[in-house]
Amino acid sequence: MTDPETPSDGTASLSVVERSFKILEHLVETESTGVTELAEEMGIPKTTAHSYLKTFENVGYAINEDGEYRLSLRILLHAGRLQHSFALYKIGRPQVERLARETGEAVNLGVPEAGQRVIIYGAEGENAVWDDVPLGSRTPLNLTAIGKAILSGWSASRLEAFLTEHPLGSTTEHSLDTETALIDDIEATRNRGYSIESEEHILGVRAFGMPITTSDGTVIGAISITGPNSRLRQEETETELMNQLRQTANIITLRYQQY
Repeated sequence: MTDPETPSDGTASLSVVERSFKILEHLVETESTGVTELAEEMGIPKTTAHSYLKTFENVGYAINEDGEYRLSLRILLHAGRLQHSFALYKIGRPQVERLARETGEAVNLGVPEAGQRVIIYGAEGENAVWDDVPLGSRTPLNLTAIGKAILSGWSASRLEAFLTEHPLGSTTEHSLDTETALIDDIEATRNRGYSIESEEHILGVRAFGMPITTSDGTVIGAISITGPNSRLRQEETETELMNQLRQTANIITLRYQQY
């Protein structure tokens, strides 16, 4: 597909690819879009917007329903393949499901990417009252138990790079949105052996996190247990859940290192 707005030299293909991905992301975020809406959103002529949408339709990645285009289910095929390509996902999935059953709470497995925590798998126990965390969802590392568990395993230089390159997120009055507060919390996490998220992302929600590491100690992800703050803040509950979380994290770590 050619783009009438781009020059016919080596930069044209790059521009087309970049815009294609932006349109794909737009379709994901909006669920459906029309030619006029896309043209206005992307700042391109309607003819160009129509050309992109028709191309997505022709290759099977979009469906045209009365002039409104939405992603086809074909995209799920690739999402599934990508998800299953992760060794951490393959190893962690059954352990996440088991821990959710045993604790009755919500359990999530996540990895770091571009300064954010990305969920690669999650499961809900019978007592879970909150777990609105879709696969692939992203949240700044400083806001979640998974993110802070990951940060606690990073070297000083990597942590400094993170603080320099990525703004700290803030969604509640309890968010650790200053370097001093976050570094103090990371030190406490290291001393404690696990991270605690206390209403820093969502009010009323508490979570505990444990890192997953490679054989050389590199942190590749983390696992968390999430529940209502009123229940998880009880000392006996925290101790019991952390014993189960630690055991599960150790199993995933060991099996990943043997993979």
